[in-house]
Amino acid sequence: MKLENLKYSPNHNWIKFKRKIATIGVTDYLINEFGDLIDLSLPKVGDEIISGISYGEIESVDIISDLIAPINGGVIKVNTDLANKLKTLQKNPFGNSWFIKVRIIEIEQLDNLMNKDEYEEYKKSIKKRR
Repeated sequence: MKLENLKYSPNHNWIKFKRKIATIGVTDYLINEFGDLIDLSLPKVGDEIISGISYGEIESVDIISDLIAPINGGVIKVNTDLANKLKTLQKNPFGNSWFIKVRIIEIEQLDNLMNKDEYEEYKKSIKKRR
């Protein structure tokens, strides 16, 4: 997967889109913040996700955090195997470690997301604030 072809949200989701289907996962930045993962909770096929609202949870030994939806859409596929392969997610959160696939409701929402360079700058700004 070419990371420069992805879009990114401020909540560290990556979004790969093709036509009106978006594949959504989380970035290595988020995974590194968590350390050892112990649980992952994702929506079900048929659920709707709403931009800015939680669509699931990710948990490590020290942290439980909501997964915040980057766009509005209807869930058409869930990577149910991933909850049993958290080590795979930790090693490479891109590619086969996607969380959900959604049918995009408002395609123009993609314009509000960051490209790779913008996301890199965003991560640097977070580190400066710490």
